Amino acid sequence: MPIKIEHLDYVYNPKTTFATNALRDICLTVDDGDFMGIIGHTGSGKSTLVSHLNALTRIQSGSIFVDGIDLSAKKLDFKKLRSTVGMVFQYPEYQLFDETVEKDVAFGPRNIGLDEKEIAVRVREAITLCGLDFESVRNRSPFDLSGGQMRRVALAGVIAMKPDILVVDEPTAGLDPRGKKEILALIRDIKRTCSIVIMISHNMDEVAANCNRVAVMSEGELVCVSSPRELFSNRELIEKHGIELPRVTAIASALAARGLDVDPAITDEDELVAAIAKARGVCAK
Repeated sequence: MPIKIEHLDYVYNPKTTFATNALRDICLTVDDGDFMGIIGHTGSGKSTLVSHLNALTRIQSGSIFVDGIDLSAKKLDFKKLRSTVGMVFQYPEYQLFDETVEKDVAFGPRNIGLDEKEIAVRVREAITLCGLDFESVRNRSPFDLSGGQMRRVALAGVIAMKPDILVVDEPTAGLDPRGKKEILALIRDIKRTCSIVIMISHNMDEVAANCNRVAVMSEGELVCVSSPRELFSNRELIEKHGIELPRVTAIASALAARGLDVDPAITDEDELVAAIAKARGVCAK
């Protein structure tokens, strides 16, 4: 289920004095199995880019193919596309609207014309996968739940569509540390049922811990695509674009600067602990 983006441009308010170039010549391929992080400052074009993937934003110039589907086609099958690409926006709990959790999660599958038996199966599976007890929450108003539970319900509504590609925009925004860990663990679980996950995030710890590839955006341009380790070892790029180091990498870098024999680009906490232990053993000799 690969995604191929070629020479994508997008202008807000084109042909007016308020025209703004949001995307400039974006070329990007996302392969099956990828957990792709997209990072960049506010206004860099991240959300505009991913909103093209299920045609919420239509292509002005360039091309996008999702598993061979041409998103620039005039007769685009929107139901098929939006069953393929699941989109979870920032603060998705604000998009809940139905009177019960069960009805809210069922909205998408019902909207694409599935029979009621299949809808019931999907709703139960999605709510359970998202870490909620189906019988306990099915008839409750989603607005009576905690913030973390509401976000799980919103995720369940997307998962019930059984997308092959999941796009999440700042999935941990506004959550406490425990809630952040739980949502990220949930997304990793969901990844087992999807071929691709794309995550927009300002949190470099989350990106380093979860993503195998990272795309860096700046002022509507794609400036780099690499592994987290390669990215956070590129100090020139980091300084130029004001990218924060993950906490683990910052510690590793500081230790290396003080003369400890550790790789300053380490992004994994366990690897850092092992590197420190090894370096101390070498020093002790």
